[in-house]
Amino acid sequence: MTDHANNIHERFLRHIWSRQYLETTKLRTRDGRTVVVLRAGALNLDGGPDFVEAKIRIGPTTYVGDVEIHRTVADWFSHQHHYDPRYNRVILHVVLEGGTRPLDTTSFSGRTIPVLILSDFLSESIQSVWQKAILDERARRSETIKCYRRNDAVDDPALSSWLRKLATERLELKLRRFEERLKELAYERLMEVREHARTYGEPPVEGFPEEIPPPYQELTQRDFSSKELWEQVLYEGLMEGLGYAKNRDPFLRLARSITLRRVGEFQLARDEKRREALLFAVAGLLPKIKSMKERDSREYVRTLTRAWSEMRRSVHTETLHASDWQFFPTRPNNFPTVRISAANTLIGRLLNENLFRDIIQTLKSDDVDRPRKSLTKLISIQSNPFWIHHYDFDQPTRKNVVTLGLSRINELLVNTVIPIALLYARVFKDSVVREHALRFYESFPPVEENTLTRLMQRQLLRNRVPLDSASRQQAVIQLYKFYCAQARCHECEIGKILFAGD
Repeated sequence: MTDHANNIHERFLRHIWSRQYLETTKLRTRDGRTVVVLRAGALNLDGGPDFVEAKIRIGPTTYVGDVEIHRTVADWFSHQHHYDPRYNRVILHVVLEGGTRPLDTTSFSGRTIPVLILSDFLSESIQSVWQKAILDERARRSETIKCYRRNDAVDDPALSSWLRKLATERLELKLRRFEERLKELAYERLMEVREHARTYGEPPVEGFPEEIPPPYQELTQRDFSSKELWEQVLYEGLMEGLGYAKNRDPFLRLARSITLRRVGEFQLARDEKRREALLFAVAGLLPKIKSMKERDSREYVRTLTRAWSEMRRSVHTETLHASDWQFFPTRPNNFPTVRISAANTLIGRLLNENLFRDIIQTLKSDDVDRPRKSLTKLISIQSNPFWIHHYDFDQPTRKNVVTLGLSRINELLVNTVIPIALLYARVFKDSVVREHALRFYESFPPVEENTLTRLMQRQLLRNRVPLDSASRQQAVIQLYKFYCAQARCHECEIGKILFAGD
């Protein structure tokens, strides 16, 4: 690899490809085939190829698939992409320089992938393209919501009132989502076959069509009385939260494959080691013993593998693949391996320590001024010693790994615990739980900032109305996603004031 290529960040190369700062009429692969970029693809900020759903004509054939960007061809192999099935859809490998060795790019499936060398087709010098990239980045950061230049005219009370409504609106959305899942589980429970024993003889006399019951009967409070239903909904919500933004979907799939009932059927409620083996195996993340370089890792994986081999024939459920999980770009504390170890502990809490009941009892308590401390303690966990010193099975660290930090616990309380508690209060008409949960939600301090909350603080609130609570943060997220981003200004209370004459 040359010093020239080594000093160029891949983010800059992705920008060149995205903006097509290339002599596009002259593009050819390394083996001489013409390249016509019909669609550069959408930038992928999660794990996997850099651009997805690109459309490119290479020679006489038009391909639709993914594009991967590197400094040199050798990076494909150093990044282990040839072992990763997520890169099987790559149709073009774009590199800055070819490197000193003429390597072929090969996928996990064994297919040879065409290579395009950028340095042969840059429309301008690297320095000139770099300046363009800087200007593009400045333009992106100056992106504004529509009312940015005019919303100073909205007084603070009107803004605060609208945010309170939006906070409630967002909370209701979360509640409704959990409600739909609760109903789904209740229906599944009702549909279970429970045929009474009877003597078989003459078939019963058929009635009239109008006497046939509807396919879905109306659910009653009694249908929701099983604690098992609520524990499963809470379990799925917590699992989604453990997945954070990058792994929310695979964590939910894992929770629905390894349900709390199934854990009980396998008699794993109090068997932490076998439960962990089950979770990692079904997640597709239990590695081969021979791939472990560290001694502690080999012993740990051997223990889990042995436990899994004893139960695998009795496990019939959807299994995930290692490629379903995103390890990069995420912080090591958010690695799926660390979070699955946390999930294992939470399952034990749900099944053995009545976590759901304790949450409801905490919110029923008269000590409503300090529920946060009690709820935080209920969700706080510490994994077994192996995961205190590992991010992944073969990635030891001297620094202790925080299995579940305070910021993640706060997110779980705001996005999962409080909506489910309010749903419980609604179903069972528990005014105490409702009042205390709402008070807790409204007084909860702000959680960790993100790009969206910072944008709204800068362009809408401008420190006139501080984001001093989690509910206000939820309000501006709701405002941006469902009003600003969708140009629904005339349905927004601020937009109604500012754009009434437009």
